[in-house]
Amino acid sequence: MNSRLRLVIAAVVVLGLAAAAWYWRSSAPIAGAARVLGVQPESSTPDAAATFKAAGVHKCVGAHGTTYSDGPCPAGTREVAASRGTVTVTAFPKPAPAWSSSAPGGPIVKPMDPEERDRLRDKAIEDAANRR
Repeated sequence: MNSRLRLVIAAVVVLGLAAAAWYWRSSAPIAGAARVLGVQPESSTPDAAATFKAAGVHKCVGAHGTTYSDGPCPAGTREVAASRGTVTVTAFPKPAPAWSSSAPGGPIVKPMDPEERDRLRDKAIEDAANRR
């Protein structure tokens, strides 16, 4: 019974040490030990050059800085291989559809005909003149 208890305690200690090593895997002592053992560290970011090439992104360097495009580099720039870093790509927002008279429901405010506009203007003038 005593040897079983020692075996369970040893297993718990080994699991605890493995969990701690995994949790602190990017710290210098653990990374150094992994290099000594020949274990390749996992990369937290993918290879930028391969990712850009697969996405069709071109890194263009010129006198005015670095730009990224989805087509060939413009004149006055040269294409270089991406070495590191990340690029965030967002979709350009689509414009709102133009209103048309065939749209269901029509406009929120209907246009006023000229006679109704004149009648309301005359009524507003009369109301203003009759105030005391």
